[in-house]
Amino acid sequence: MNRFLVCLAAIWLVGCSRDAASSPPTGTSPVAEAPQTVVPPPGVAAEPTFYQSQALTGLPRVRLLLGKLDLQAEVCSSLTQIATGLMHRTSIGTNDAMLFVFGGARERSFYMRNVPFDIDAAYIDPEGVITEVVRLRARDEVGVPSKSQRVQFVLETAPDFLKGHGIGPGTLIMSERGPLLESLGRIAQLP
Repeated sequence: MNRFLVCLAAIWLVGCSRDAASSPPTGTSPVAEAPQTVVPPPGVAAEPTFYQSQALTGLPRVRLLLGKLDLQAEVCSSLTQIATGLMHRTSIGTNDAMLFVFGGARERSFYMRNVPFDIDAAYIDPEGVITEVVRLRARDEVGVPSKSQRVQFVLETAPDFLKGHGIGPGTLIMSERGPLLESLGRIAQLP
């Protein structure tokens, strides 16, 4: 039971593990949200697995405004979506992005299980302001924790995409419908 609670807490803090394929096509139906089932050998207790065994497809998209930059991002808000993230993809396009939405602000830590490429992750506070941008290295399973205890959103992009557009700590991110918290906070399924 302790291992289960530790695993569940790690998922909430980590946010996602991934292995990526090019952006999924739009208009496809969402993949079922059921966690992967793992059957352990006899006598060994099973630990739950929350991520999918295939790439996420059909994720909702949101138009983000980052200063003068306009960016479309896939949105992850459920346990399975956040745990899976970019897993099972082979690359990330130059203008591809994934936004993770949490129900509350806290320290976050993301890692890259089985992801064959680097990405940058922007840790974002409830007001929609980037607190820091970290590089997540391909296949690195050691989480990169946020320095801030007030992270409610995480935006993943191709390496140097944000820096190349002059976007970094202090940049305000909004959706086309307004502040992130007001427009997306209600869809969060994890604390």
